Amino acid sequence: MKNLLLFLFSISVFISCNKENNDPKNPLKEELTLSKIVENAPNKAAWVSREQMKSRNGDSMGYGVILNPNSKKLVLFLDGGGACFNPLTCFQNLDRYSEVDFLDRMASHSSLLINRESDQNQFKDWNLVFVPYATGDVHSGTNSAVNVPNDGPKNQNMVGFNNFTLVLKDLKNYFDANGNITEIVFMGSSAGGYGVLSNTSQFADILAKNIPTTVIMDASPVFMDKTLLSPCLADIWSSDSLWNTNSTLPIDLDETIQNNYNHNLQKLYEYLSLKLPNVNFGLLSYYGDSVIRSFYSFGQNNCVYPPNSMISVDNYKAGLLDLKTSVLDDLENWKVFYANGIEHTFLSDPNFDQTVKNTKLNDWISQLRQGMAENLTE
Repeated sequence: MKNLLLFLFSISVFISCNKENNDPKNPLKEELTLSKIVENAPNKAAWVSREQMKSRNGDSMGYGVILNPNSKKLVLFLDGGGACFNPLTCFQNLDRYSEVDFLDRMASHSSLLINRESDQNQFKDWNLVFVPYATGDVHSGTNSAVNVPNDGPKNQNMVGFNNFTLVLKDLKNYFDANGNITEIVFMGSSAGGYGVLSNTSQFADILAKNIPTTVIMDASPVFMDKTLLSPCLADIWSSDSLWNTNSTLPIDLDETIQNNYNHNLQKLYEYLSLKLPNVNFGLLSYYGDSVIRSFYSFGQNNCVYPPNSMISVDNYKAGLLDLKTSVLDDLENWKVFYANGIEHTFLSDPNFDQTVKNTKLNDWISQLRQGMAENLTE
């Protein structure tokens, strides 16, 4: 029990920023349009302040871009950083995000995705949009007045879904005015991966209609196995008093899917496959991902808090394989990249050279974009 609590306090999900290192609350600069940014700072990291985008503590925030006026391709990334649904999880989740945080991230992070100098980066000349994460709701919430259970933080803004709507509308206006997009890759890691799953429907409706699109969810499985995604944990995450994710579900969700599921989140794999048959979907996961195992552990023993047991590597691996065989194998446009190890995310890697069955992740992503990827499992 003691070791589990120590581990939970040490969770570091994709980004590891200390909240005390952020700037104090300062008035935001005048909001810049994307057109003005590409005119004044092409191919450079720039911050887009948006007064209406709210972080968990109520501060306004924004998003980051690197815009290439000579490219009609877009990679759109949702960042990770834990979740906030009890005091333990909220402790490690950022509650604000600033321009300084973004510029520091661009300058210091080693991910191949943001390395604009590497020829190995298949996206190096693309437009890059980086959506930070400081809402605690895996980019999926619509609740602006949350009191977190178990004496967690009070009056929290968990409006990640609403924030992303603003980003999508900005991008729609920009590309409508500056030429059509010819290809989009929409991806996210950890909390960002779950956000990709929850937001793909609105992403497709607002920005990606009739555009070649690839969607990648890194370290973000939604299990079918009720011993992993327990009913009580699913209820907590979707609760109207917490993230209120049910309010963001597609209105035709139940009439579209053909199979039975226990929880609404589980339905999205099939729904997205049927509604977006020309989109290529990919799920990346390590069999023993220690971070996501810890979060699912909050659903053990009827969601006793704090948890007194940890989901094992063997059970987590079994859940991933069950998700593949029971759901994803029947969906032609879904593919998986499963690797051994207890590591967390793939997309934070400087080379994307994690290898399964002699295929590097970077090559697999390229194949996925072309609709030629295979399921790869160790």
